[in-house]
This record gives sequence, C-alpha cells and structure tokens, in this order.
Amino acid sequence: MDRTRRDDRATSRRSLLGAAGWSLALPVLGGVRIATERAATDAAGDGIPVRKQRSAELHRRLEGVFGDAFEGLEPGRPDLLLDVRYVEGTAVSPETKTRIVELFRRNGIYAQWLDHPQTYDRSRLRDQYGWSTDAFLWGRESLYRETVEPWLRDLALQLFVVPGVAGRWSEGRIYSPTMDALDAGIEGYVNGFSVGNRAVVAERGRPADEARLCLHEIAHYALCHDDDPENDGVMGTADVVDLTPGEWERLRTGLGNVRDTTGYDVLLRTCLWEECLRDLAGRG
Repeated sequence: MDRTRRDDRATSRRSLLGAAGWSLALPVLGGVRIATERAATDAAGDGIPVRKQRSAELHRRLEGVFGDAFEGLEPGRPDLLLDVRYVEGTAVSPETKTRIVELFRRNGIYAQWLDHPQTYDRSRLRDQYGWSTDAFLWGRESLYRETVEPWLRDLALQLFVVPGVAGRWSEGRIYSPTMDALDAGIEGYVNGFSVGNRAVVAERGRPADEARLCLHEIAHYALCHDDDPENDGVMGTADVVDLTPGEWERLRTGLGNVRDTTGYDVLLRTCLWEECLRDLAGRG
C-alpha cells in the first residue's frame, strides 16, 4: 500500500475513534458539527453536497466505474448509491436488485444499485482476510480500507457479497468478534453485518432470503433493530420484505450516514448494546 493511502486512512474519523478508545462523546459531537456545516449545502439530506451533485467531473468518475448503471445525481433529490462488490463466484439475483431499488424509490429514496466491476479473488481473500467482519469492514487493514477508493466512501454505501462459508456453517455465516465478545449470535457467527456506510452479507440461494438480508443490512446505515415496534420486533426481516412507514422516514432523514466521516459506527449502535444487555439480564 502506498504512503498516501495509509495517510488517508490514518486521518479518517474512524482511525481517530480507535485512538480515543471507547469514548462516545467525540463522534457524537463531531457528527453534530459536520451535520450543521453541511445543512446549508446538502438540500436533500443525503450527505452529498449540491456542488458535488452538479459536478460533471464527479459524474464522469462514477460513470467510468459503473458505466450506464449510474443514473446521475440530482440536487434536491435524496440519492442513495449502493456500491455492491462481489467475491469471486458470488452474485445477487436481478430480481433482488430490482426489488431493492424499486422499494427504496417508492419510499422517497432514489437508490441506484451499482455492481462494482472489480471481483475479489476468493482464494486471496480467504488467505489475506479470512471471513470475519473486522477484516472486511473496519480493521486498520480491512478489505474496506485497502480496496475502496476514498472518494467513493463518502458517496456510496459499500455492500460486500461473500460466499456461504463451507463446512459447519454451510448455509453461509461470517464470524463477528464483536458478537462473540458480547456472547450474541451463534458462537459469533452472523449472516450479515453493518457499520454505517459499509456492510457485508453472505450469499443466499433463495431470492426471498437474499432480498431480506440485503435490505436489512443496507437499512442498518440509519436503523437499529427496534426502531419501530410495529415491525414484528426485527427490522426488515418480516415475511414481507419491507419496512414500516416510521422506519422509512428514519432512513430518509438519516441518508447522510453513508458518509465515512459521520462517526456512525458500531460504538454508537445503541440497539446492539441494548439487545445484548437485555439478553444477559434475561439469563440472570
């Protein structure tokens, strides 16, 4: 890795969070400050300043990566770019892509499903990163930090699609040290995981399961599991692949969380901690 990319990584808000330890005050205050500064220039509330939405150079860069799939950005329109990256041998069905995009657009968010042209070599990924959420999403030398272009981190939500893990977890699970430390999940294994502007999902064979899991992890950029008690207790995983009106409203007002500099990370996911605490209390 060249020195410039290391410097970019070292100065990011998440690196600062790591240096500060488990303090929550800094990212909260930083997020408020950033939101205040952008309020006048981010009419759609999606974290993308109007000057960038109008930038011909930015549009050319996005078209250069995603081709005709990129439909442009429009000032005043709540946009959500989904930069979807695949490990060799994985895929998301056309039906799921269309379903997710149409669902978001019906609810006032102009989502664009953008399949990234780079495919990750499966053997190299397994040897270099393994199948853990920290190695994929937030570690200092994670797949996200090593491979996602810095200019894209602040514009799009990155969704990594990985194979179903062979062996005991043949249905496809990813190891999460966070879940393991909190004694949540099944021995620390999960089907998907999100930390704000990035998420990882294990490939699914059935389109309904695939759509449900993708929606769930994408929506986590602004939603916790219990944001709407009318949604059967678990956000986005009911029989109908959808969210409640209240949850859609929270997504529309939380679009800026796809930015790498919001400070919205696992440390601020109150739902994660509350659920684990309730679980532990129930065992007492």
